[in-house]
Amino acid sequence: MSGAQKYIQKDLHCSDTQIEILVGILNLYSLVGSAAAGRTSDWIGRRYTIVLAGAIFFLGAILMGFATNYAFLMVGRFVAGIGVGYALMIAPVYTTEISPSSARGFLSSFPDFFINVGKLLFI
Repeated sequence: MSGAQKYIQKDLHCSDTQIEILVGILNLYSLVGSAAAGRTSDWIGRRYTIVLAGAIFFLGAILMGFATNYAFLMVGRFVAGIGVGYALMIAPVYTTEISPSSARGFLSSFPDFFINVGKLLFI
């Protein structure tokens, strides 16, 4: 998102405040997905919940890609945020369930590790 901010602002004629909200709102939107992920994974299983998370995130990316105005972009960001919330909740649980006990902690910490390394590298 950081590389696209100036192009979004230029193409959609957004203010600085709108861009700040657009970038930061994903964390709030992901709460919706993470709140629903537990029940969904109990209902359809962890593996299918991860597939659902990927599909929701893909749909959000498509919506953001075709956005013609700020409101449409925020709808796409909302949908993508739900997918992110699902994935961040269920992927470590599924990894822990299928991994051997000697490697569970190591493997389940991968998402957090790479998210934080990515933040350090791309800030």
